Amino acid sequence: MIKSFVFIFCLYLITTSSIIAKDMTPNEAAVELNNNLLIIDVRSKPEWKETGVIANAKLIQMYTATRTLRKEYVSEILDYIGANKGIEVAIICHSGGRSSGTVKMLEEKGYYNISNISEGMVGTNNRTGWINRGLPTIKCSKECE
Repeated sequence: MIKSFVFIFCLYLITTSSIIAKDMTPNEAAVELNNNLLIIDVRSKPEWKETGVIANAKLIQMYTATRTLRKEYVSEILDYIGANKGIEVAIICHSGGRSSGTVKMLEEKGYYNISNISEGMVGTNNRTGWINRGLPTIKCSKECE
């Protein structure tokens, strides 16, 4: 009886943890940057130019200019993060939609320590997002040309 309960409880934890993506606030991500957190910014070149980017973030565009998923998108991310399924990575976009989708794609490939910076760079109002929280950015240079 106890073994059955433990088994069911463990199964519950495994299934619910794989369904619920880990969200991270911009403030948490900024702190974790000091602990070698990898951040991938999946916005477009015009967005990077407009707002600037997070220092040391990897810039990988999700969409083409016609708003279709780039065929190289997932492979570029996988090349960057490598084969370690436990690597800690956070994904950021404008306000959390594209990053959430990217987290799900990576989880489907077996990565389990991927976070969505759910407020994104700009957020959804003037109180949320990396920029509205006053966190540092740098000018996008060669990647935006």
